[in-house]
Amino acid sequence: MTDHLRPEAGLFSRSSLSSYESEVARLLIPDASWRLLLVSLPSFAPEEAVYLRDKGLGPQVVATRMETKLWPILMGYTKGRTATQDGPAVEVARAPIAMPLLEQLSQLWVAALLRTRFPRRPDLHLDGTTYHLGAHCRPFGILTGHTWSPPLPSLMAGLVDIGAKLTRYARAPEEQRSSIADALLQESTDLHRRFEAEDAFGGV
Repeated sequence: MTDHLRPEAGLFSRSSLSSYESEVARLLIPDASWRLLLVSLPSFAPEEAVYLRDKGLGPQVVATRMETKLWPILMGYTKGRTATQDGPAVEVARAPIAMPLLEQLSQLWVAALLRTRFPRRPDLHLDGTTYHLGAHCRPFGILTGHTWSPPLPSLMAGLVDIGAKLTRYARAPEEQRSSIADALLQESTDLHRRFEAEDAFGGV
């Protein structure tokens, strides 16, 4: 198993060479000031993203999800079917996040992204979910990488699980966020230690 992120063909953004990824970024990540990012592209479910920002209104988690899957709509354009240029409606949830938790998550994201590398053997992925991660990191700039349907209990599955908990945090009622935040802090700290331990034992 390849338990690390793989390099992206290019920055996952509105300027992507892929029209699909450009539209996903336009709809799900309208705020270019994100600090950490995870985009989920399932084969048969709507696309979604969760990102963290620390400017403007202060540290926030923002979770976005398309109400219907974008990919078939784009394919409809190419087949001549009509569709609105705005794309699917997008559900948005946001919540404030404590700066210590954001900093711990940032350390984890950067640790994972700095270990991005090509797999030893090429492989072909069919049905599943592709996850794209990104981080603004000084002095490196923007770091990006992706993984595909990682199995438990891998490091990559741990990252995906934390992304899912961040989404749940953004959508949860205020009275439930404290317990989710505590779990996020503990899990992100533990996963960061696992990355460091893999380095100590020669990596994966």
